[in-house]
Amino acid sequence: MDKETFDKLAEALESKNLSSIEKILNKKNPTDIANVIVRFDENDICDILSALTVEDSGEIILELPEDIRSNVLTKLDNKAILNFIEELDSDDATDLISHLDEDKSKEILEEMDPRDSSEVQTLLQYSNDSAGGIMQTELVQVKDSSLVKDTINWIRLIADEVPDFYQIYVTNENDKLVGFISLKALILADPGSNVKSIMQEIKVSVSPEIDQEEVSRIFKKYNLVSLPVIDKDSKLIGRITSDDVLDVITEEAEEDLYSLAGVKEYNHPIYSGFISKAKSRLPWLLITLVGELIIAYIIAFYFQATLEEFILLAAFMPAVMATGGSVGIQSSAIIIRGLGMGSININQALKIIISELKLSFVLGLICGLVAGVMGLLITGDTSTGINFFIVICISLSLASIMSALFGASFPMLLDKYKSDPANGSGPFVTMANDIFSAISYLLIAVLIM
Repeated sequence: MDKETFDKLAEALESKNLSSIEKILNKKNPTDIANVIVRFDENDICDILSALTVEDSGEIILELPEDIRSNVLTKLDNKAILNFIEELDSDDATDLISHLDEDKSKEILEEMDPRDSSEVQTLLQYSNDSAGGIMQTELVQVKDSSLVKDTINWIRLIADEVPDFYQIYVTNENDKLVGFISLKALILADPGSNVKSIMQEIKVSVSPEIDQEEVSRIFKKYNLVSLPVIDKDSKLIGRITSDDVLDVITEEAEEDLYSLAGVKEYNHPIYSGFISKAKSRLPWLLITLVGELIIAYIIAFYFQATLEEFILLAAFMPAVMATGGSVGIQSSAIIIRGLGMGSININQALKIIISELKLSFVLGLICGLVAGVMGLLITGDTSTGINFFIVICISLSLASIMSALFGASFPMLLDKYKSDPANGSGPFVTMANDIFSAISYLLIAVLIM
């Protein structure tokens, strides 16, 4: 389907038949459309968007990869961007404006409807990864003194202005949040009854400064469909919906995956710019390279004679380093996942590390026995073979233990100092393991062989 759609769009663009683009993309999901048009250059993407309805174009832009979205926005004029923004919810409009340069975003905000502009500027003051950064200001709010029939009439009046909602928030005369009503309860209630008599107590609310990852944990813990955001005076300022949280969960999972691999951010493997991809990947590669060069220097100057005398040591060195590294990455991934899900915390650090060390010792010993037997068979010399067997067993066990220590402690250390546990854990664990594994392996060999 994607290839067929792409070919039709390419043909329409080549023949300058932009009127047919809307027919080609008619009734297709914005995400599916974004996955197709991302293959074109930014100028063609702008032409495609201009041929669609304003509402569809705005939703499609939001689905584009971040770097491509930014490039497309730089090529669109203010009027086109303004038209897109006017059709979006406040949180999506804010997300779009945040990708513009300062001068362009200022111009757009000045041209917007004053009320919408005020809402977006309020949201822009919050960090992108905070509750305030993902909340939307559109919601249904009534006073606790309202009657049910008046509330229903009020919802009918504002229905077009508020996207999907499942709860009506209730505030008192001071605008402080006091409860909520489900749509079911509202519909089934006596029209003449008071809102206060059918409202439920708010289970949980959040401040706009709280991290979005904590928001996702709250949604999971309380099985929420909507979460109110309040200011320091308990006044309702916005809400976070389940679809926003799904985006957060996906974003955080991807971020952890890329960080674990030493990639700063997502880049499309084909359509993102070469410079952007290189800048994203290069820093951690250089850090890892420095560590490996240190190993090469130490081996060349201090262990060259040992390796020349026992060539088998050089043959088995990659196995020791790779096995230890795998254990470390496994430990790191498990700890990062636990910290992200909230199932472990920094106060459990000692217990977690001891548990990982026990497991890694057993894993390393098993791998050491397997490798040692292989080395014993290769040597063909009983005395040398037994010594080599001992070297491999000790080295792999020790490498696994230390790599697990690195893998478990790095993420928790980063978490303690309020940094993302995934940031650089993969490259750091790899580098630390390789340095320790290689040097300890050769030192043990010198002592035993």
